[in-house]
Amino acid sequence: MGNCFMKKEDFLDKCSKISKPRLSHIKSYESMKKSYPVGRGRKSTKPKPISAEDTIDIPQALAIANFTFIDKVKSSTDILIIKESLMKSILFSSLATENQDSIIQNMKFLEVSENQYLMVQGQTSSFFFILVSGKAEVLENNKRVNIIKNKNLIGEISLVNDNFHTSSIRTMEFSSLWSMERRIFRTMIQAINSAEYSQNKCFIEAVPVFSVLTKTQHELILNSITNAKYENGQNIVNEDEPGDLFYIIKEGQVVCSKQGHMLRTMGIGEFFGEQALLYGTPRTATVTATCFVKCLVISRDDLTKALGDQLSQVIYKNTLRIAFEKSKIMKNLNERQIYEIIDKVRISSWNKNTVAIKKGTKKDENLYVVVNGKLEDNLGNTWEVMSILGEKEVVKGIQEEYEDILAVGYVDLATISSKDFNSIIGSNFDKATCNNELLNTFKKITLFRSLSDEKLKILINNLQIEQYEQGKTIFTQGSLGEAFYIIKHGKVDVIIDNNLIRSINKFNYFGERSLLFNELRSATIKAHKTVLVWVLKKSDFLRIIDEHMQNMMQKRIALQDTTVSLDDLILVKILGIGMIGTVYLTSSINSKQLYALKVINRTSIENEKIQDSLSLERKILLQLDHNFILKLIKTFKDEKRIYFLLEYVKGEDLFDVIRNLGLLTDEDAQFYIAVLLIILQHLHELDIVYRDLKPENIMIDEDGYPKLIDFGTAKIVNGRTYTLVGTPHYMAPEVIMGKGYSISADYWSLGIILYEFLCGEVPFAEDSMDTYVIFQKILEGKILYPEYVTLMEDTKNFIEKMLSKNPAIRCGGGWEHVKSHKWFKGYDWEGLFEKNKPSPYRTMTSNLEWEIEKAFKGEKKIYEVLTSEEGNYVMRKSMRNNDWDSEF
Repeated sequence: MGNCFMKKEDFLDKCSKISKPRLSHIKSYESMKKSYPVGRGRKSTKPKPISAEDTIDIPQALAIANFTFIDKVKSSTDILIIKESLMKSILFSSLATENQDSIIQNMKFLEVSENQYLMVQGQTSSFFFILVSGKAEVLENNKRVNIIKNKNLIGEISLVNDNFHTSSIRTMEFSSLWSMERRIFRTMIQAINSAEYSQNKCFIEAVPVFSVLTKTQHELILNSITNAKYENGQNIVNEDEPGDLFYIIKEGQVVCSKQGHMLRTMGIGEFFGEQALLYGTPRTATVTATCFVKCLVISRDDLTKALGDQLSQVIYKNTLRIAFEKSKIMKNLNERQIYEIIDKVRISSWNKNTVAIKKGTKKDENLYVVVNGKLEDNLGNTWEVMSILGEKEVVKGIQEEYEDILAVGYVDLATISSKDFNSIIGSNFDKATCNNELLNTFKKITLFRSLSDEKLKILINNLQIEQYEQGKTIFTQGSLGEAFYIIKHGKVDVIIDNNLIRSINKFNYFGERSLLFNELRSATIKAHKTVLVWVLKKSDFLRIIDEHMQNMMQKRIALQDTTVSLDDLILVKILGIGMIGTVYLTSSINSKQLYALKVINRTSIENEKIQDSLSLERKILLQLDHNFILKLIKTFKDEKRIYFLLEYVKGEDLFDVIRNLGLLTDEDAQFYIAVLLIILQHLHELDIVYRDLKPENIMIDEDGYPKLIDFGTAKIVNGRTYTLVGTPHYMAPEVIMGKGYSISADYWSLGIILYEFLCGEVPFAEDSMDTYVIFQKILEGKILYPEYVTLMEDTKNFIEKMLSKNPAIRCGGGWEHVKSHKWFKGYDWEGLFEKNKPSPYRTMTSNLEWEIEKAFKGEKKIYEVLTSEEGNYVMRKSMRNNDWDSEF
């Protein structure tokens, strides 16, 4: 439970603060053979900041604290030297040329005399240097270990974060240098990439062929874009050549010609080659640059990998989905039903004035959706894109006939037979859609959230319908609850102590707690007018839901009590002390429910400037109510402290668990990765990017199932974010480079964790704690597997998909596409939701009964304990100078 509170690094949402690298040690192949699979080669000590005894005692005054820069205009020679030096760095060489030029223009010149410290071991620095002339020595523990000469880089990692330097750099003679400060570098990179992203996004959204794509699919396309440049007179595409690239003109102008005859000119924002994306057809014209031209380029193969299907198929599917969502009849179909219908659909194409649907065709035979073009009949009726023909007739079985329906121009028509449609929906359409509404209603109820769809459907099938006339009592206040109710039609009144409290109507519910608890009814329910209700009897519920699941549901329901106050909590023990807060195990004096209480002193909040991070963490946690995610019950505040009342997770963190397990089998790795995928799906659907997924932030609860904790670095992201945050070994390339990232960064971390499960080490720079070395290896992206492991091809393929340098490929096609990867073929996902699958490891948790009994005898209320510990400390008014905590 020690990791359920937030460390200093986790709260700081700025580019200079990232979690420290994990501790490692070098392993020989022979030692690995001996230690695997019983133990893991890596040390079991978790990462920690460098402490005071690790630093070298060099007076701060010796280091150049405030550099004096010289205003010097860069000559062509200077620019050449800087560029040549920068290209030695993977941080710079990976940047676009224009980005490199911007950085070069913003570098500053300085001259430093002999024997001056540019950097000091054990201290931090925000400057990076290129040594132009002179020499500098590298000192470790005051001993020279290297000499730096002209055109070499000094302190490059300072551009990334403010980790303590592991060595000192001191000039050996008068030296001249070019320099840049981290804040300026990161700000520039973010500004450049943010502007480019916004511009590219506008270009993509303006392309008609992409108009029906979702926000996520647009993001995947943006991740698949490359830039291309063409000189005046250069042919970009040639007539009759095979086509697989699509172009958007970002700068300049082109001319289109066919057999030497000019057809038209195109400029900024216009595009060509969409047929190549859709169908891979040969080029119908030659396109030539008439000046310097810059284009955004998308390849058909990259787009197919990113979207999970060829673009034409994705467009058809999206069009069908939108058509169903707009339809009054089809809008109540659920996601699975729509997916299965789309899977059964066949697409036919019709040229201008051809008959798409022949006269005499029965209207109840097929369902038609126009996915491209326009249809019309002789009576003047027209059907445009997303129009549905035959939906009423197929659903109601109406046997009318069509007149001839013709294609107006080129038309693509999606068709599904009524036989296939009914095999998916069932013969009773109204019942099927009503069950969908019931399913959605069940999912909104706290009691049922932990149940799988399959289990909910069984419950729905056991609902009985009862009718109550106006004024009839359904049950009375104080009676024992024996059933749960959902209103099918009509309205009921809720009456407490003979007073009308409120009325509730269709698809509202009441009495759900009666299924689990032997509680007396808290209100009387009467029919307002004639009312029909679905009823789930307690006996049916208990027959369907096993005892294990009932216990899980009871525990989850107990966490919904938001009436608990600080005065209700007694101290059991301290769970952990972090850099800015302490977590206590507490118990409600009334219900004996255990909670973890995170307490953060306002002085620490003020000193570390983490007000915004705490507010965001609270906002995110309050959105989350999931079996596999730590639950926030509520927050408190007073003049001295901020409090987070959290679910108490009894177990061990995954970091320790995998060291007990040794190398995981494929099956065990699938178990943990599948649960983490379910967690990521839930977060990403809410636009939450976790940003620090690693074993230390995952608890294994007493059932052996993962539970995600520590949301200090999570962020709600619409589009992209640019903050450098996370733990180096688990950070995606786009995070390091400052190019902007979104949910795909979490999938990268998932890939690192899977590799670690199966190979016993992380794939990049396992034996290094040097952040720069770690980042270098990640950016190189070379994945090698240890000799002591043999992985199946599907396993390797999944790892390499997650660790693709192209973020779009990692989750291409969405969560369902990732879930359907060959590595998960036949996997029982439903069993995970209800914790029915056996876990690879059950934690050995200590018995807390004695400590809890002792705590209740002493009855030390947590608030009184905290107050006595702080003595007469008085909160300074200056610390309450804004309303950042108004919602706590």
